[in-house]
Amino acid sequence: MRKILLTFAMIMMFTASTKAQMLAVNTDVAMDAITAPSLGVELVLGKKSSLNINALYGPNILGTKAKVVAIQPEWRVYISGRPMYHHYFGVVGLLTQYKFKLKNKWRDGDAAGIGVSYGYVLPVTPRLLFDFHTSVGGIFYHQKEYAVGDDYDAHYTNEEGYPKANAKGSIILPLRLGVSLTYILK
Repeated sequence: MRKILLTFAMIMMFTASTKAQMLAVNTDVAMDAITAPSLGVELVLGKKSSLNINALYGPNILGTKAKVVAIQPEWRVYISGRPMYHHYFGVVGLLTQYKFKLKNKWRDGDAAGIGVSYGYVLPVTPRLLFDFHTSVGGIFYHQKEYAVGDDYDAHYTNEEGYPKANAKGSIILPLRLGVSLTYILK
């Protein structure tokens, strides 16, 4: 989790010192609604492209013990020929740590993924935008799976004494899905 937050902080410092034509901040209202607040920046890279970096943290999603920390970089190419305006396609990445319960089993681990994205940016005012986005990609995970009530960390450790993962694999899922509220700073 510290590595993800440190990476996001370094990216924020880099984007603050750039001389880009446009810089915007955003929050994904879909993630905010499930109590995993998000914050992102979008930096225009050229006439048709931008880099959007979104981070989210949910220590107690929807009042459950589920938690997530994630960073999601996305390179976007706008079809309209103007950044942060109408249709775009992109490449999105995902780095996350999570813990959630599904079918009386806890899943606690790390995941990374890459995929393709599509979105539509709807301007409300010259500086305020709604960004409707979806993506799909491959996710590679490494996690501990254990029954509810089992003290997994105390029983299953490696030679160094750290809890070891007992499941790994890959799956195709949406990487990012939602609506972001974006404000253009400059």
